[in-house]
Amino acid sequence: MVKLIDRLINPPPADGAVSSEEIGDTLMELWQRWRYASPVRQGAITREQYWILRMLLERGPMRVKDIASAIGCTAGSASVAVKRLERAGLVNRQRNERDERVVTVSLARQGAGKLEAWREEQLDAMTTLFRALSEEERRTLQHLLGKALEAGEGHAFANPSKEGKH
Repeated sequence: MVKLIDRLINPPPADGAVSSEEIGDTLMELWQRWRYASPVRQGAITREQYWILRMLLERGPMRVKDIASAIGCTAGSASVAVKRLERAGLVNRQRNERDERVVTVSLARQGAGKLEAWREEQLDAMTTLFRALSEEERRTLQHLLGKALEAGEGHAFANPSKEGKH
């Protein structure tokens, strides 16, 4: 990783250029390390449960069917995940008084705390990786990555998260 960053900041002569494939491979390794520090990879929670918690944090209370639609799963699958999250004390479920089939889910205080703790663990992992870089190098890396992302705007691959898939 440090080698790639050094090559991005101090490009080699034309005959030793860094290929897009090398950069992509390094970015994939960085992404894998980020994901390895996630609660899903550590087995603390399932992928669906994680995204349910994130949706509730970002959007507030939601109906189970709306959660399912937002994270791209069936209502039955979302319902099972929500029940497990409720048993773990991470969410609260409330049935609609007029229509008991409608269940609204909200993030419990403990759920918000867990999400924050998991986020801190991931940030600590990234801090460890980037500790080898000076502040100026981190700013340069941020600038270069932002520039590359801007160049991809408008392409089909530019921002898959906007399509609702995680």
